[in-house]
Amino acid sequence: MKDTHVPTRIVSIGEINSASGQESLGDQFHVTRTNEIIGQPSYERPVKGDHFTFLLVLAGTTSLKYNLLDYKLEPNDLFVIAPGIIHEYHTGIDGLIIGTGFTKTFYAESLIHKKDINVFEYLSSNTDPHFRLSTKEAGVLHDLMLMLKTNHANQEHAFQFDLMFHSFNLFMLELAAIIKRHRPNNGATSTRRMDLLNSFLKLLAVYYKVERSVQFYAEKIFISPKHLTKVVKEETGKSVGQLVNEMVIAEAKILLDTSSLTVGNVATELNFSNQFFFSKFFKKHTGLTPSQFRTNTSKTVR
Repeated sequence: MKDTHVPTRIVSIGEINSASGQESLGDQFHVTRTNEIIGQPSYERPVKGDHFTFLLVLAGTTSLKYNLLDYKLEPNDLFVIAPGIIHEYHTGIDGLIIGTGFTKTFYAESLIHKKDINVFEYLSSNTDPHFRLSTKEAGVLHDLMLMLKTNHANQEHAFQFDLMFHSFNLFMLELAAIIKRHRPNNGATSTRRMDLLNSFLKLLAVYYKVERSVQFYAEKIFISPKHLTKVVKEETGKSVGQLVNEMVIAEAKILLDTSSLTVGNVATELNFSNQFFFSKFFKKHTGLTPSQFRTNTSKTVR
């Protein structure tokens, strides 16, 4: 088969800074509150980022789907979003959230003690990305985020680079301390069931375009399809098939949001035999045809 792969559109830090009028922060780092975003961007579409993001909820509640699992974010909650993971806000962002994001390059170049990099293991661990903080913890993180933003923008400071460098390390160390308090073993006590679920979700993120059977994923994890089905259902409330379909639909929405791709291109990218079967699948799971989805999306994008 001819290779028709088209890279999925990924939201960059540069785009976020541009949308919030903070181009001066560049394309490696951002601190943004949701009420600073210019215009009315649609938050109800699946997206991927090319960077780490720490969301701190300041007010209100927001429902988020992250890596196919559902979360409800409330005031003082901290949520960690890793690069390349599909996430989607169910009903937009109803509350006020401040987000701090940075690329892997920025992270690697800014740490003072490279020997202590394991302190920041939570950035790549399989532990729950959702943390319910105390008011005091949330307040400390909020203050550090604002300090980061101020120091990064202070171009006239004689020691601006050093100021930002140390501010970032202070922020990361405080994060590590908070997360260590909430996850003392950083996943070491993870149950076998959660390990299996995480293994399945990791495999799904890699193979969902070409493999959609329970048998395939069960064999990869070295368990029976029946056991995988049981674990996934009990841990998520959804079947393996539902999660596979949700992953395909999420990617389809991202691809359909790319104007240079035809519906046929999207069908091919997702390994459907033809456009008809893709359109039928998409409508079954969303209630809209791909063309209707595009029309609705164009009305909500600023």
